Amino acid sequence: SPNDIRNRFSGSSVYELPFGPGRHWLTRGPMGNIVGAWTLGSVFTAQTGAPFTVTDNTNNCNCFSAGAQRPNILGPPGLPSSQRSVNQWFNITAFGQPAIYTFGDEGRGAMRAPGIVDVDLSLSRNFRLREGMTFQFRGEAFNASNHTNLGSPAKAFGAADFGSITTSGPARILQVGAKLRF
Repeated sequence: SPNDIRNRFSGSSVYELPFGPGRHWLTRGPMGNIVGAWTLGSVFTAQTGAPFTVTDNTNNCNCFSAGAQRPNILGPPGLPSSQRSVNQWFNITAFGQPAIYTFGDEGRGAMRAPGIVDVDLSLSRNFRLREGMTFQFRGEAFNASNHTNLGSPAKAFGAADFGSITTSGPARILQVGAKLRF
């Protein structure tokens, strides 16, 4: 299943900064009102890669199959993590064209894509305007560490980019927002 993520950790936290009225530091004065009542939030996610199947776009079985064929496995397709790179994520020489009128013997979901590591942060403050009305200001950073999360490798056997990774997840995204609740 493409949803077979073997290991996943996700954690989140919300921390009210200890500044301003009713808090530990800067409880009085204009500085306490400026830097007080801010909330810091974070979400951390780390997971292993999703499975994928190498496909062969040549119809060697000469049949009307529903979808791409699979190649034969000639050797171990996985590479040690020290040998993996964006130019060659797996051993591309471990695959071969099946004989005419036969299907390939590669198993479904036999390979794994790169994993994901992501940190999202937010900083927000609520301002009470009057009874039943608040204004919220917030700043958010998605992929705050700007970590490169690689996409899946090219899986079409025989293609020029076979085994290489040419995509990645989004870089750091910053946004600012405001909300009026009444």
